[in-house]
Amino acid sequence: MLNGDDNMDFMSRRSIRKYKNMPVEKEIIDELLKVAIIAPTGHNARACEFIVFENEKEVKKLIGIKKAGANFLETAQAGIAVVVNCDKAGTWIEDGSVAAYTIQLKAHEMGLGSCWLQLRDRFSPNDEPSDELFAKIVELPENYRVLCFIALGYADEEKAEYTDKDINLSKVHYNSF
Repeated sequence: MLNGDDNMDFMSRRSIRKYKNMPVEKEIIDELLKVAIIAPTGHNARACEFIVFENEKEVKKLIGIKKAGANFLETAQAGIAVVVNCDKAGTWIEDGSVAAYTIQLKAHEMGLGSCWLQLRDRFSPNDEPSDELFAKIVELPENYRVLCFIALGYADEEKAEYTDKDINLSKVHYNSF
């Protein structure tokens, strides 16, 4: 949500894992995709592509893709998988991460909740790599890798905004560690 100054309110963006049973409008998903497509990439490679899961039924195909941490897919109403053509980008993890977080920021700005589901270097309950399982589900070409899935929906939970108390400035170093 934008605050009164029309600036992004980063302190109120939280990962949302519980969603209302309300579909996410195609127009909103289109806006999320626009900002993801123009997200910065290394060497301007533009190797990121996106697979949209348009509704709750499609998202539920991913339930069980990870051993733990994917329960929120039960109520997610839509989602976007961030995939990258590795032939085009040596910085595929970085590029995909920037695109994924850009989606989350825009979703927050538009009144949606979101949560990142890590697929790279994760495993299913059957110990199959989550990214390989995902690749089979969506028939991903061999030269592409999936980084993550961003679950989307209208929040059915409230989380407190971050405050200055949450900001640990001892993590900031100037000119050397």
